[in-house]
Amino acid sequence: MISRLLPSLFGLLIVTLLAACTGNPANVHTWGGLGDGSGQFNEPFDVAVDQQGDVYVTDVRNKRVQKFTADGDFILAFGQALFEKPAGIATGQDGTIWVTDYDLDRILHFDGNGQLIAVWGEAGEEPGLFASPVDVAVNSSGLVYVVDQYHHRIQQFTPEGLFIRNWGRKGKVNVVSSALNFLRPDDHEDEFYYPSRIAIGSDDRVYVSDSYNNRVQVFTSEGDFLQSIGGMGLWGSRFRISSGLVIAADNSIFVADFYNNRIQHFDQKGHFISAWGGADHLNGPTGVALTPDGSVVVADWGNHRIQQFSPRCALVHL
Repeated sequence: MISRLLPSLFGLLIVTLLAACTGNPANVHTWGGLGDGSGQFNEPFDVAVDQQGDVYVTDVRNKRVQKFTADGDFILAFGQALFEKPAGIATGQDGTIWVTDYDLDRILHFDGNGQLIAVWGEAGEEPGLFASPVDVAVNSSGLVYVVDQYHHRIQQFTPEGLFIRNWGRKGKVNVVSSALNFLRPDDHEDEFYYPSRIAIGSDDRVYVSDSYNNRVQVFTSEGDFLQSIGGMGLWGSRFRISSGLVIAADNSIFVADFYNNRIQHFDQKGHFISAWGGADHLNGPTGVALTPDGSVVVADWGNHRIQQFSPRCALVHL
């Protein structure tokens, strides 16, 4: 996972156009730091928030999930004996937790206290099998969606792990066409190039970070293509590896922009609203979630920490 989703930064020039929010956006909380103790991280990859506001983080190299209060106070850790490489995480409306194990090609289902409910999935090419499941999401009906990264597809299951459908195939967007915005919105629809993240809107639309095509694709709950957002670039609305994403109650979209070291915010139609971050604030953000009050929680992967921001940010050019 890390070798594909997060290739070496060596030799890359990180040009930052966006480095702050206007009106003092307020970093509400920051917690973590490199280590293996309670409340420390070694590559925090994804973050999820339950309806009570508690925060769950996949702590990849420490092979665990950690749970915190909304203020960042440590509650518990779980899964140490079960995970090889925990990656994506999602909370269901019933308060249960879903986690993908990228290396063991399976999905783990826990209650809110970290007690294991079920495990399903295995490696393979057939529908319902995985090659590095990197993220998971749950819709309002409890159906489970998994990003099957090395098969370049999305798979849909019942909560018990029974296969329903999949969609997607491998396809790489031309970098020059993407950067110069020569692509039509439906070009290469239903094609992915190492997709990495998934989120569900309040209307059950499915949003996928098509990471190495530097975009977000939007689908119906059954996988019918609706639109594409983004493309390769440095300026607002463009990505250099789209990563974690979350959909707000108004169906606006927050996306972690990995190599641009920022979070981008789009309205429900995919129109750019704002961006914030920059190399002085974020180092390869990989996960993003929203608290019940609308604060934005970010897995700051390269800094081994979690940051929480107020939701009101605007574009600032340096």
